[in-house]
Amino acid sequence: MDGGNGWNPSRTLWDQYLFDQQTGARVIMVAWNGARPIGYGTLVWRSEYGPFRAQDIPEINNLSTANEHRNRGVATAIIRSLEAVARTAGKHTVGMGVGLYADYGQAQRLYTRLGFYPDGRGVTYQGRTVEPGEQVWLDDDLILWLSRSL
Repeated sequence: MDGGNGWNPSRTLWDQYLFDQQTGARVIMVAWNGARPIGYGTLVWRSEYGPFRAQDIPEINNLSTANEHRNRGVATAIIRSLEAVARTAGKHTVGMGVGLYADYGQAQRLYTRLGFYPDGRGVTYQGRTVEPGEQVWLDDDLILWLSRSL
């Protein structure tokens, strides 16, 4: 199954996710079609993005839907479920990052439709703020950060 951009079947990654969930650092949501996973996303309680971490904003992280199941509400359902978890934990805002090239176009439109807006701090590359005039690669590490009130 081709999950497209973001779909990551790495055993190492999932072992880390499960460890994080067991220690309370992350919540994992998986959407299923029968016995097949068709989408997933996680909620990280302590974001690596400094402004979110400083404001205690949990981050929806590594959201992905299998290509053949896109545009059917899978990602929306995962986002809403993760938001509900954050709200139940007493959080008033949730954040997420999104890539800037065309492969992320559907996600950019979805997040805006769901009420996520840029946090106003520009973009980061490999975890640090990109300064005016700086040259960076347009790849998965160039991120625009978004947030939404719950």
